[in-house]
Amino acid sequence: MKRKHEEKSDTASSPAPETKRVRWEGTTATTTEDSDQDDLDGDKICLAAYCQRGRLGCAYYDPLKCVIYILEDSHETSHFELTTTLLEQINPNVLLTSSRSDDEFMDVARAHIDASGGLFQIRPHKEFSPVKGRERMLSLRLLSQLSHQDDGDLPASSDVASTSSNTDNTRGNAYDFMRRRQEANGGDPTLRRWNASIRLSNFTSVDSSPLCIASVGALLDHLVRERAVNDLEDEGIAGLEVRDIEAFSLDQVMQINADALFSLQVFENESHASVHSDKTKEGLSLFGTLNNTNTTLGRALLRTWLLRPSLSLSTIKARHDAVACFLSPENLVTCVTMGTHLKGIKNVPRILEIMRSGKAKMPDWQSLVKFTFHSAMLRDNLTELYHVSGVEVVKKLVAALDIASFRDVGNRINEIIDWEESANSGRICVRPHIDEELDNRKHVYHGIDAVLSKVAEQICQTVPPDYAASLNIVYFPQLGFLICVPTKEESPEEVEILDGWSFQFSSESHVYFKSQEMTDMDTHIGDLHPSIVDREIEIVQELLEEISVQFEAMATACDICAELDVLLAFASAANGYEWTRPEMVEENVIDIQQGRHPLQEQVVDTFVPNDAHLAGGCGEPFGAEWNSVLLCTGANACGKSVYLKQVALIQYMAQVFVPAESATLGIVDKIFTRISTRESVSKLQSAFMIDLNQVSLALRNSTKRSLILLDEFGKGTLSTDGAGLFCGVLAATHFHDVFREDLLDPDAPITFVHMQVMFSSSSGNVLDPRCKSGVAEGLCLDSHAARCAEMFGVPSRIVQRAQHVSHLISTHELGQLLDEEMTEKEREDLADAEVVCRRFLQWNLEGDGEGTSRGGWPRCLGGTMRRKKRMIRQ
Repeated sequence: MKRKHEEKSDTASSPAPETKRVRWEGTTATTTEDSDQDDLDGDKICLAAYCQRGRLGCAYYDPLKCVIYILEDSHETSHFELTTTLLEQINPNVLLTSSRSDDEFMDVARAHIDASGGLFQIRPHKEFSPVKGRERMLSLRLLSQLSHQDDGDLPASSDVASTSSNTDNTRGNAYDFMRRRQEANGGDPTLRRWNASIRLSNFTSVDSSPLCIASVGALLDHLVRERAVNDLEDEGIAGLEVRDIEAFSLDQVMQINADALFSLQVFENESHASVHSDKTKEGLSLFGTLNNTNTTLGRALLRTWLLRPSLSLSTIKARHDAVACFLSPENLVTCVTMGTHLKGIKNVPRILEIMRSGKAKMPDWQSLVKFTFHSAMLRDNLTELYHVSGVEVVKKLVAALDIASFRDVGNRINEIIDWEESANSGRICVRPHIDEELDNRKHVYHGIDAVLSKVAEQICQTVPPDYAASLNIVYFPQLGFLICVPTKEESPEEVEILDGWSFQFSSESHVYFKSQEMTDMDTHIGDLHPSIVDREIEIVQELLEEISVQFEAMATACDICAELDVLLAFASAANGYEWTRPEMVEENVIDIQQGRHPLQEQVVDTFVPNDAHLAGGCGEPFGAEWNSVLLCTGANACGKSVYLKQVALIQYMAQVFVPAESATLGIVDKIFTRISTRESVSKLQSAFMIDLNQVSLALRNSTKRSLILLDEFGKGTLSTDGAGLFCGVLAATHFHDVFREDLLDPDAPITFVHMQVMFSSSSGNVLDPRCKSGVAEGLCLDSHAARCAEMFGVPSRIVQRAQHVSHLISTHELGQLLDEEMTEKEREDLADAEVVCRRFLQWNLEGDGEGTSRGGWPRCLGGTMRRKKRMIRQ
């Protein structure tokens, strides 16, 4: 804790450490030193994690740095690989989770904490509430209190010293008095809450990460409880030492938040066509383009790879090798066959878990048998591939597919389970000649009708002839054998009980009795059906125990089959859309030749490819034309936004193949975007404030390997205001004021490009052969509005004049218009216009009739003309 005081003293603007009250044998004393026990407890790292329905959000507090690290809601795999990675990297001493977290997640977390000797706690669900979590975060001083230099409400004493007439320096002024009163009262709570709610978006996405916000709330609540005995008993959450809130980035995994995924259209959920269905479908998106998978596990793995792209060069190159192998012409037919066999492989890991729980049904057993067949066929297909010596997924799958063991499992299931009888009975039935005892029971059960008929004939001979018109012997599970006698129509309620018979129950049409013969049959034959079912369950359980030794191997093989499925989908997309293999390098560089937007090119007739060159970080130049910032200008709807997204998507697709002629790509650890502004009445923020929050989040968490996209930042404000706020790495803008020499450093590492526009007629003919389309170097300070006006009939003289004025505005030389002189023709036109105007002003438009004015004007038109005269005179 001593480190905190030293860091505070280094910052001139930070206030001096406050004295803290501690209890000592019933007395209260003040001290500026933390106790030894606080030092011991302060080194513990506490992690709060909440996993529900396959999504994980967490937060942990580093007491040495006084920083809260958060992981926004992320997709978790079935094997909880993300949870394991988190626990290994953070290595927490205390782990908190909600009582409603997934049971499998709790098992993984508990096992890791027990192995490391930490403390695992399951807290009540009410502590993991997103609403309470947000309220607790808003109470942090980091968010709610601004420093004095940021307080724009009250000026400092020096600001008003020159205007103050008070010469007594000891009395101060009203501003100082109001500031002292504000500090004494803790400030305006409404203002503090407003500040906190605005600044919260600078650190995390509240709306899209409820699990993360809930985890932060539980973490803050735990920290307050742990330290409430000492220095925080009066201050609560506001007294916690939290200097920053940072996004926790996983090693070897790209960080991309929900805003970036939405802006780049990686996923796109569309509503169902029917208004009566709440289901969604995947629209035009990168995931939909790549999703040619054939298995459930493959689709889930593809989504995981897109949510968390790998940053490992070895992993990315291994995927490239596999896709290149599958794209080889001699392997195309084999790949199609492998896809067919993958389609026959169901979600085997889930089926195995159902079997372990004893709830497996006939389709589950059939799916397991089909897996043993298709895995054998898939193993044969792998041997038919060419150039697979360096393909890791093929090596892993060949090693994982134990065909002999899997075939034994399939054969054993087929030998025991009777599929036809199982389909008719609605349960798992066993074939004949598997168990002698079961066969005997079934033989008796199937021949019981003849036995019952014979016994019924014998009983009929012992009853009076007029007792009943008919008599039958029936069998009920759990009740045994009974004599069934129909009731008499004339007196259905009167039932005569014979000697030796006992009444059991009756229905509307029959009465059931138990006799000594029935009791003997119960003893010698018993409940056949339940005994048959019980014995079959025992045999199936023995089968399950016999084949369960192969469950882990089959689950592992299915996971590798899912990886193969995704790589085959990559190869299919690369072949269908003509994508190429990028060259992955260690350098921090993006070099794209003739790149295309993978989605835009699917919906337009012609797409113009473009180049992009970026060198990230400081001090890493690759040439005069390589910079870390690229700024694109151009006309409206010319493709600036598409160009920005295109560069980001090509970098994002580095783990697949890319839509470009060639690409040399380094590793990008994070992608941030300021492209789309999602406004809502629930947010008490303007569109520009939302934009500021997005940029603040990007700048706070970016590194030299991060990619930031800014598309017309500040478009919600005036151009003169937004220009002064412009910043970015890969950006598009209409704010030409940023290019003034006194505003933008000429030596700044910025590459300027612009979008060229090609004009064509309605028939498709190019109007100006000199015009080209695509990205070109330099700035575009001209507007194409004048050219469009000329195409739609505006006189060329006016168009030329408009272009001239537009050029003067863009070059900040509008004053030249004051020095211009009119031509003789313009003077004559102006004189004629003045004569017409004066004659108009001399007209008397006051009407003296009911329907017309004095000059013959209709009354309604006369009123309009009078208003125009008043405007001219003014």
